[in-house]
Amino acid sequence: MKRRFERGDVPVGCLVGLVVLGIVALVAIKAGPVMVSVGELDSTISVLADRANRIDYNDKRIMRDILDKAQELDIPVTKKDVKIVRTRSRIKVTVKYTKEIDFGVYTYVWHKEHYEDRPLF
Repeated sequence: MKRRFERGDVPVGCLVGLVVLGIVALVAIKAGPVMVSVGELDSTISVLADRANRIDYNDKRIMRDILDKAQELDIPVTKKDVKIVRTRSRIKVTVKYTKEIDFGVYTYVWHKEHYEDRPLF
């Protein structure tokens, strides 16, 4: 009976699997926190759009709150990136920006747009 891998040979499939696992781990470590921050900003924008019909939530306050949250989350959002359009019956909030994710050998530029359209009562 012949035994395979007696000399300590490592199957090529195992090495390829370890390399793929390493790449997946790197992507998860680098991109995961950014994705969580972007999701948190998206949630904040949604809440602010919902509150827009209150008297104390004017466009300046919404803009300030979005910029403050983006700065807290280390997301590169400026006043030029935020567009608020308010009509008699609706508010539309659009936030566009790019976030770079550095993987060491490659930098991914993520173009992101948040859009909320809510009725005003």
